[in-house]
Amino acid sequence: MEALGAELRHYTAQPPWHGQPIATIYFGGGTPSLFTPQSFERFLKLVGELAPIAKDAEITLEADPATVTQEKLCGYRALGINRLSVGVQSFQPQLLKTLGRIHTPKDAHDTLTWARAAGFTNLSMDVIFAVPGQTVAMLADDLALAHGHALEHLSTYSLTYEEHTPFFVMKKKGTLQPVEEDEEVAMYSLIQERCAAAGYRHYEISSFARPGFSAHHNANYWNGTSYLGLGAGAHSFSAMSTWGTRWSNERSPRCYMEKVLMHGDATTEVETLTQVQAMGEFVWLNLRQLQGFAPAAFIERFNVSFDEQFPHVTDLLDEGLLTSHSGKITLSPQGLLLADTIFASFV
Repeated sequence: MEALGAELRHYTAQPPWHGQPIATIYFGGGTPSLFTPQSFERFLKLVGELAPIAKDAEITLEADPATVTQEKLCGYRALGINRLSVGVQSFQPQLLKTLGRIHTPKDAHDTLTWARAAGFTNLSMDVIFAVPGQTVAMLADDLALAHGHALEHLSTYSLTYEEHTPFFVMKKKGTLQPVEEDEEVAMYSLIQERCAAAGYRHYEISSFARPGFSAHHNANYWNGTSYLGLGAGAHSFSAMSTWGTRWSNERSPRCYMEKVLMHGDATTEVETLTQVQAMGEFVWLNLRQLQGFAPAAFIERFNVSFDEQFPHVTDLLDEGLLTSHSGKITLSPQGLLLADTIFASFV
């Protein structure tokens, strides 16, 4: 906490952070719910001393069901943390084991129940699909159980096999068999169907929300606005330079603390975006949002015609992967299934 405070002091003394009101705060993973309410109280008090926090600020905490108690959740809520994102992933014991999660389905249900009792009125839950061994029926059961808690927000992620991760190694060795592509598509379609029937709006590729409960913090990333990441491995972005600058922190907590307490920051990598990079990222980050973007906004930002910069967009429209309607470009239903490939074409 001392290191986080030192880093916060360092950045809030300089633009674009100095004097700017804070609209969102997000305590993300690792596992921030290992911290006590007293630790968060100390940090939030420092934030309030260094920068004005908006009265309606969205303050989110990611919670692992294996690490919380009803008392802890009450403590978090009393501090002003007003949004809880619970990493349930699944209510199926065998899938939790495959994912390496240490909580039980009961822990997940208890956490959601305790959160309501603690006064949280903005509850989000993570669901992972396309897990080896998972069936469409299992996912349907998970969605039914999730909707039974009347959550305000649902984040759904397809299991990916990133290089240098245990899942990638197990897949390569053949000890994990990925779900067939057709089955994965059926699962994503089921999520869309069931969430729509339960009153959720699909507003971002992986995100579903009841009216008024879309994630404001995550929108900062998709909309290309400045955000400050504090802590080991954290990433930040400043929109102040012409096309933007991003940087990341030392990943080792020990090295991070040593550097921050000595210098005020622990930056390891810095990248200043080129105009070409910024244009590509503008497109795919906006396409993540189902509302898409207006080519006129692209022209206003870059003083370049969207069609001239990305002539292949005509092919994507003809193939039915993108749609053009009411002055906006969006992913089509088919495009949603091939989003990563489409995004790569703009980078």
